[in-house]
Amino acid sequence: MIWAEKKQDEITPVFLEGPRVTMRPPRLSDASAWEAVRHKNRDYLQPFEPTWDESCLSPEYFARRLKRQHYEWQNGQAYSFLIFKKDGNLIGGMNINHVCRGAGQYASLGYWIDEAHQGQGYMAEALRLTLKYAFEELDLHRVHASCIVKNARSKNLLLKAGFKEEGFAEKYISIDGEWQDHYLFGITVESWTNLSTA
Repeated sequence: MIWAEKKQDEITPVFLEGPRVTMRPPRLSDASAWEAVRHKNRDYLQPFEPTWDESCLSPEYFARRLKRQHYEWQNGQAYSFLIFKKDGNLIGGMNINHVCRGAGQYASLGYWIDEAHQGQGYMAEALRLTLKYAFEELDLHRVHASCIVKNARSKNLLLKAGFKEEGFAEKYISIDGEWQDHYLFGITVESWTNLSTA
């Protein structure tokens, strides 16, 4: 379900709601919760993400990040969401990145989740909500995703959501300070519609 409620420090009034999670763009008031969950998960997340900046858990960093995300959202370049359990606890993030319009009409996903909540279906639900938003609200035709070779959980998540493994990219993205090989995945609106109506 998609619903709207304007908040003062909010990027845009978009909320995605599923049975167990809600998703919305980040707010300045999320800074302390975001910093806390990222700090707690630093050792867990770092092997799967670009190298963290030294100041990446500071309020100033979050404010700069929010400003960039606001600019990207307003200009249709990217759409950032935080993922919350229904009790209001922040457990992860989901980004629709690198939006290409014109003849392409595609974007790529990036996501992370608190280690204590992995393997419980929260990210699968968030991914379903994200794809619905990407295809029905943003009118994208394709959504891409990738994961490093050793990230079996991410690969299984994408395959279960209906993504097809489409290729292999050598030294594709710098992760944890090293250019790493990635599996490439994609899903089209046609495939997603067929899965949604099956």
